[in-house]
Amino acid sequence: MNRIVYIDIAKAICIILVVIGHYCPPGHPAWWRSVCDFIYSFHMPLFMFASGFVYIATKRADENYGDFIIKKVKRLMVPYFTVSVIVVSIKLLASGFAYVENPVSLFSYAKMFYYPEAGFFLWFIWALWWMFVLVPLFKTKEQRLLLFFVSIFIHYIPFTTTELFCISSFKDMLLFFMMGVVLYDWKETISAVKKVPEWAFIAAFAIAYSISVSGPSFGGGYLAAGARLALPFLGIAAIIALSRMIEKSSTRIGWLMTISSSSYIIYLFHTTFEGFAKALLFKMPYLNNIGDSLIFATGAAIVVACGVLIPILLNEKVFKKYYITKTLFGLK
Repeated sequence: MNRIVYIDIAKAICIILVVIGHYCPPGHPAWWRSVCDFIYSFHMPLFMFASGFVYIATKRADENYGDFIIKKVKRLMVPYFTVSVIVVSIKLLASGFAYVENPVSLFSYAKMFYYPEAGFFLWFIWALWWMFVLVPLFKTKEQRLLLFFVSIFIHYIPFTTTELFCISSFKDMLLFFMMGVVLYDWKETISAVKKVPEWAFIAAFAIAYSISVSGPSFGGGYLAAGARLALPFLGIAAIIALSRMIEKSSTRIGWLMTISSSSYIIYLFHTTFEGFAKALLFKMPYLNNIGDSLIFATGAAIVVACGVLIPILLNEKVFKKYYITKTLFGLK
């Protein structure tokens, strides 16, 4: 299948940001908190946007809805339950002799069927699952445009929804998934956007982020609030623009494509290997001094590298080679 290279680059950038953002040990420096806040201003909307864009770009007009859903069960939900069982089991085994973040119980094996019990970061899989259940029911681009406007309404109109099955996260993220769908559906209509220089999107995001963190000192706080609302959209535009720039300017992007192709496995396992790396790190007499910014940055680089590279190695050297692992991790 022909790849949409700049979207693959964007996915690679995004999964790296996800891994970085999920490393927040107690006592981390204030500057690291600022880095994480920056990442959280747009990274999951970007993932949803990319998922919607790729979904509609690769959609087969003749595909039966039932076949599509079965494919998504195999691709999304089987790996979700596989990883949930693995992580819950590890936590239960480790709880007797080590500190476990977000401890679990035997009931967690049942709870994972309606809540991301193994780790709340797994909400993304539930939310994406509901996207794929709903959006294919809207068969024309005009119907999907209508759903996009509905998604705007339910995103911004405050009303309470259940956390069960991550319905609340689905409600909040549908807008960004549908934005990816609609931008691909109507790409000819909005082709004028391509004439805007890539650097302009990056600059707009940088300015908006600067304003968003200024607080009431700039424009009485109203401008900062408006900038915060715009950040997910400008962040998506900025990373897509950056990805286009990388695609145009470099032929050495194989490593980014490898990260992109393993992004789902990285997402499933990154916190597990970050946790192992963090536990080892804190046992080292030099690298456990997180009060020193340089030492912390060195340790963070090691932890993040483990969160990205070990899942890739597992995917390439193990998961892709055996029928059972290809089935359990949605690679078949």
